Amino acid sequence: MEIADFESRWPMKGDRLFVESDTRFDAPIAGDLGERFYRLPMGYKRAGDILLDRAAVDVIDRPNIIYAALFCYRHAIELFLKQFIERFGPGRRSIHDLVALWDEVMVILKAHGADSADGLAEVESLVKEMHDADKKSDGFRYPADATGAPFVFGQQGIDAANLRIVMQGFVNFFECMYADFAHRAG
Repeated sequence: MEIADFESRWPMKGDRLFVESDTRFDAPIAGDLGERFYRLPMGYKRAGDILLDRAAVDVIDRPNIIYAALFCYRHAIELFLKQFIERFGPGRRSIHDLVALWDEVMVILKAHGADSADGLAEVESLVKEMHDADKKSDGFRYPADATGAPFVFGQQGIDAANLRIVMQGFVNFFECMYADFAHRAG
């Protein structure tokens, strides 16, 4: 298909979204649970970064893609918390409540005497801030809740550069904490 036709393409008979391929240019899908649990939060965080990079240079796209970037970052935080709980705690948690997930992480940290690690208070504050912005993981995906009430999120724009920098700090913290616990577990 010509690239010029891409924007005007219409669904065609036989189209499928998921076509398997083994070429090196395609997107590999991890089958291993451990690898997937690593790639998912990193992928959502990276997708948020890419969206914010685009928003930084495209003023027209900016108001459209900020919500997707915020969702990606929120979901990355949720998955980092769940990844830690899955590996070092009681197992899977199928909730979206970031504060409840953070509380589970803290139980694990306390059980291992690591509840006074550097950065914990700051990360807890960030988890609560994201939770308050989107309590059920739907505020950045939909314009209104199930009752039709609009989601309210601030009255001004968001400093996207700051958001990206702070999210990188969050990821660095979780990668170090995860590596520390993996080393302790042997």
